[in-house]
Amino acid sequence: MVSDLTACLIVIGLGAVAVLILNRIMTVVSPPQEKTWLTEFQYAHRGLHDDAVPENSLPAFQSAVDAGFAIELDVQLSKDGQVMVFHDRDLERMTGVTGRLRDRTYRELRNLRLKGTGQKIPTLAEALTVVGGKVPLLIEIKNHGMAGELERKLYRILFDYEGKYAIQSFSPFSVRWFRRNAPHIYRGQLACNFWKCNEFTVSRIKRFLIANLLFIVQKLGVNFICKPNFISYELHKVNSRLIRRLRRKGAPIFAWTVRNHEQYDDAKQYTDSVIFEGFRPKDIR
Repeated sequence: MVSDLTACLIVIGLGAVAVLILNRIMTVVSPPQEKTWLTEFQYAHRGLHDDAVPENSLPAFQSAVDAGFAIELDVQLSKDGQVMVFHDRDLERMTGVTGRLRDRTYRELRNLRLKGTGQKIPTLAEALTVVGGKVPLLIEIKNHGMAGELERKLYRILFDYEGKYAIQSFSPFSVRWFRRNAPHIYRGQLACNFWKCNEFTVSRIKRFLIANLLFIVQKLGVNFICKPNFISYELHKVNSRLIRRLRRKGAPIFAWTVRNHEQYDDAKQYTDSVIFEGFRPKDIR
């Protein structure tokens, strides 16, 4: 007869095996079947910007083009449904005006200036005109709800664009939308430790709730829904066991955000490309 202790150990062992198998299933990736341009470039975070050239501005994109760097940029919708290039939910940090971008129309947004310069918040169409296919784009979808309008309008704008581009998002719903509706476009899942992640500038209480609610996303446990082609993960966790395993499976790994040469040298050991700002990497792939 099996003792209670033995039975308990068997149950624990079976549970551990089940968790391991489930983890492998949930974190599945869909890496490109052959070598792509994705890892041939380094990505300038919101363009090549500095104190004189604001992030996500047309001059920042032109500077990246001139230097031969690919560009990471952010898109979200204005109140009247225009696809704007802007990172924050709130306008204050970049424009000095309080309120959310999505609560203002295109015309209202055009009256604002970035960081006290003469630069306006650009539309995605304007950014595409500046880049003109000269370097690849990595487009982060800033969707804070279910996928739909933003993804459709983004895809419509990109449909006739002849340059190289890929999309990425923290939202698995956005990534899944492209998997279902435009599977030919490379798609990436963004993730981080949501408790420490500076991407979410909220109170400690809200951050705690976000970290727990998004724990599965943090561990890439929603990959089975969206099957990303590549993973963009925060710099300080790219050497984790999970990321190393996904890289062995063939998924390109991007590190963000790399801010100096020391971080760059460290990230190169574990990743295939980096999203950088505040310096210029030593080599351009």
